[in-house]
Amino acid sequence: MPFPNFVLGKRQQLLLILLGLLLVIGVETVLHNEQQRLRNATLQQQLTAGDQLRVRLEKELNIPLYLTASLASYLSAKHGQLEANELKMLLAGLVRQSPHIRNIGIAPANRISYIYPEQGNEQALNLYYPDLPAQWPAIEAMIARREARLSGPIELVQGGRAFIYRYPIFLEDDSYWGIVSTVVNIEQIWQLLTSTAAELDLDIALREVSTLGEPAVSFFGDNQIFSERHLTLNMAIRGAEWQMAIREAGIPGSRLLLLRLSLYSTVLLFLYLLSRLLATVYRLQQSRSALTESEQRLRSIHDNVLDGIITIDQQGIIQTANHACYRIFGYTPPALVGQHWRTLLSSSENIEQHFDTTTDGPVEYECQGQRADGHPFELLLFHTPLPQQNLYKLFVLRDITARKRTERLQNDFVATVSHELRTPLTAINGALGLAMNSVLGPLTEQQLKMLHIAQQNCRQLHQLVNDLLDFEKLSSGKMAFKREVVDLLVVVQPLILQLSTSQQRAITLEAETTPPYLVIADEVRLRQVCSNLLSNALKFSDKNSTVTIRLQRLPQQVLLQVIDEGKGVPAAFEPMLFQRFAQADNQSSRAQGGTGLGLAISKELTEKMQGEIGYQRLPNGSCFYIKLPAASI
Repeated sequence: MPFPNFVLGKRQQLLLILLGLLLVIGVETVLHNEQQRLRNATLQQQLTAGDQLRVRLEKELNIPLYLTASLASYLSAKHGQLEANELKMLLAGLVRQSPHIRNIGIAPANRISYIYPEQGNEQALNLYYPDLPAQWPAIEAMIARREARLSGPIELVQGGRAFIYRYPIFLEDDSYWGIVSTVVNIEQIWQLLTSTAAELDLDIALREVSTLGEPAVSFFGDNQIFSERHLTLNMAIRGAEWQMAIREAGIPGSRLLLLRLSLYSTVLLFLYLLSRLLATVYRLQQSRSALTESEQRLRSIHDNVLDGIITIDQQGIIQTANHACYRIFGYTPPALVGQHWRTLLSSSENIEQHFDTTTDGPVEYECQGQRADGHPFELLLFHTPLPQQNLYKLFVLRDITARKRTERLQNDFVATVSHELRTPLTAINGALGLAMNSVLGPLTEQQLKMLHIAQQNCRQLHQLVNDLLDFEKLSSGKMAFKREVVDLLVVVQPLILQLSTSQQRAITLEAETTPPYLVIADEVRLRQVCSNLLSNALKFSDKNSTVTIRLQRLPQQVLLQVIDEGKGVPAAFEPMLFQRFAQADNQSSRAQGGTGLGLAISKELTEKMQGEIGYQRLPNGSCFYIKLPAASI
């Protein structure tokens, strides 16, 4: 019996099929025996419950019938001579002894002369039995046989249906005196029968069998129960031959289904486990060679990558190292394993504690490595905890000496070029200013226009040089910061006056609280950041719109917001907003120009001052903000 992804031989498959057939035969045999056992148990339970119901019904019905027989014996002993008051007391006593008696009537010479209780039964009083064509033949036959009979259910003259137990009375001289009849309340009997059957969870039917042995149609329950040959019990009812049929309850299908499912599940599980065992043996033989090949391939990859790779345990002892690691650090192959990984770092580095506390994903650090000969070099270290209950850590080590050298050359080149460009740009800008002020003589309108364009481009180039120099200082760590208490309002107000005058724009200042707004920052660099944000807001918003500067005190910071009514930053460009030389590729950016360094420099300066800078999209514009540490007042 093949299973998906299992490789089995023909002999193994045949063994599984034969074993499966034997197990199926065994399961079906167990199910058949269990079905017979459950059926017998169910029949026994029904028989016991039906017998309880039969006994209770016989008891409830026979009590009023025995009382009637006692009354008939008493009347026969009295020769049918009773006083009305005595008879009334006697009948009242008998009715109280059985809750199912509706009334008791005495009919000397077949006419009901006495009835108790009279209330509700007035129409039956003075009733003459021969005047009842539907009932008289049975009554006449009963008198002829000198036996009491329980008849019913019968439609009563006074209304309703009931059972009637009639007892013919014969005197000592063997002469017929009359009949004593007891009307048994059928509704109470039916209610008792229904509730008891429901308690016992039975579906029953009752019928009468004639004196000739012919069964009648059931007067309680579904007559079909008799015709379906279910359990039938004979009842000992005085003056009647009754039968009770009990519908056989079905075998609990859920129990058999659960047993079937559990047995077949066990069989399938057994076959599955056996097939897995057989397949595993075969796969192990095939996997052994594949595992050896895979280990050799992984070892080849591990040893031929350019980066050094080591694994260490919880004590920091090197467990494995690849060939590149020996090459980078100048050790011989057996020399590293067993040493502390701190041997690979310069003694000036103190990052081991940080690595020990790092538990999340890979982390990258730049530090100083140390070769076997003691020579330090630039090292890039990647740290990754291995998913083996944090027992081991993985380090990837890369020699970045060449890259750092290239970066220093680039920074030196940028610094040199920027310094060399600043002097001629200053001279060009000064000469253009003199020419535009007519110092060299009067100029035509066309000449002024061309000189103005030249001066704007010269200023833009001069700003680019300044930005490049600032970035070079920030990257190399040469930019000095003087952190002191600065009133942010004192920094912002001159900028508002200067830019609103030079660009003829409306700039409003909103302050939610009274000044001062004291922060810890470098005043010069703070002014540079505010100027960049305000210039951008003016540059990228309509000339007729208003730019708003909003100041707000936070619990530990002071918030400055620059809000414009422009089109905003494109959503796709937001992640690159504070990167160097990044500019959104849209018509507004191309028209306004720019170096793409202003926001990047502002971010670096703000973070150097322990602050935070960010952007927020507004429904009708943009909001650039900075948060700086607040100074205590």
